[in-house]
Amino acid sequence: MTTVPYAEERAFAEATALRAAILTKRVQAKVQSMTKDDFSPVTTADFAAQALLIASLRQRFPGDGFVGEEDAADLRSHDALRRTVFEHVRSMADGATTKLATPQTEEEMLALIDLGGRGQGGKHGRFWVMDPVDGTRTFLEQHQYAVSLSLIEDGREVVGVLCCPNLRLQDGRVVERSVDRDGLGVMLTAVRGQGATVRYLSASPESTPYPLPEAQPLARLTTPARLSDLHIVDARASTAVRHDVVEQLAQQLGARYPGTEVWSSHMRYASLILGGADCQIRVPRPDKVSNVCIWDHAGAQLIFTEMGGRITDLDGRAMDFGAGRKMDANRGMIVAREGVHAQLLRDVKAIIGEA
Repeated sequence: MTTVPYAEERAFAEATALRAAILTKRVQAKVQSMTKDDFSPVTTADFAAQALLIASLRQRFPGDGFVGEEDAADLRSHDALRRTVFEHVRSMADGATTKLATPQTEEEMLALIDLGGRGQGGKHGRFWVMDPVDGTRTFLEQHQYAVSLSLIEDGREVVGVLCCPNLRLQDGRVVERSVDRDGLGVMLTAVRGQGATVRYLSASPESTPYPLPEAQPLARLTTPARLSDLHIVDARASTAVRHDVVEQLAQQLGARYPGTEVWSSHMRYASLILGGADCQIRVPRPDKVSNVCIWDHAGAQLIFTEMGGRITDLDGRAMDFGAGRKMDANRGMIVAREGVHAQLLRDVKAIIGEA
């Protein structure tokens, strides 16, 4: 029997990410009922989801490393916050998730969170990268956010899972306020060299056990007929990049700017994968310290490239997922459909005086 590469990792990553998505959606549903004395729901959801992700992955793949945004320092110094997070973690030890490991004590939970928060990644071996709640601002606003998980091997993405628990496409587009109130949005998955799939998660987050529907293959991306039709995704509220460059590019091409505005980094990739967007361009501001974190891009980039997208930095180099927690080996980013990537790279470099 022929073994499909990474089949076990893919299936387990999907189950693990799904559990984290269920938890975060349940926590988000309580936002409006929380009082001013309650802890930030996004803080508790972040910590709890990271603990659950690492607990299950470590049990199945004990030799793998982990990289996550959070460490447990704040939890160790804040008893009430720690208890709240642990209550969220233990709430998932039910019929929906009994096959996945769950921390049994507060100390075990803290140690697991630290495995991610202190993980460094690197160019060799395997490690899992996670962003338990990407889009903290919009999570609190009950809008779009994502749960991402990716397996990196020898500096390359090999498995990517992206859960978009609130995603409900509006006229084929990702819209910040168009939210799936009843279901769990969508799950996007890819394995290197095997294409990408989507699952529409229509069942309630309270379903036990949660029914994971059949994966549907995603078609390869096509090139826009005219550059004036280019649909650009951006987040103009971000102060880390030069939106003026993107706006000037759009004017040169006769394209609308912006086409889609979404705050969460991973939801911008979802716009490229599912929502009909064609490109995302990141030109760093020279007066800002680079803060491109691996967990904001790992996994979603693999899904996009498996559909025929292309991603490079401003120097035309592939993104380096073996550089550590920050993607400092790359400068800027051009994320675009294959047929327009080369021209967009040339045009952007001309605008910033590097032609």
